[in-house]
Amino acid sequence: MRAWWLVLHGVVVAAFALLGAPWLVKCLGLLATLAHALAFRPRRTPRLVWRGDGRVALPERGLENLRLGPRTRHSGLWIRLDLRGAARPVDILLLVDQLDPVLWRTIRANLNRLNAGVALDDPNCDPGPDLR
Repeated sequence: MRAWWLVLHGVVVAAFALLGAPWLVKCLGLLATLAHALAFRPRRTPRLVWRGDGRVALPERGLENLRLGPRTRHSGLWIRLDLRGAARPVDILLLVDQLDPVLWRTIRANLNRLNAGVALDDPNCDPGPDLR
């Protein structure tokens, strides 16, 4: 389980412990927080394969030739990929602690190049390794 997921729920449990409410309310809040932490764990990110022209494949889901959609965004802490080309759009949220720092910078650089209109199959552009 990811560290941020544990910390998030730990903060909520601490808030319930400090809450000036009857113990029954605190215990119900604790149980609800634990149930949420277990039931809604983040799913593992599928393996992404970047193609030279900006296309993406999700081999584990059998999806090929996906293109980055208009809602693709990124910052220093997260990357949201809006992938189009399947029967329905696929949204993938990547957080900085999920990936190797070099891979993280490579993906963000590639997204910046694509936003600037530079194709990733340009001989001067290295698309980087597969995202696993």
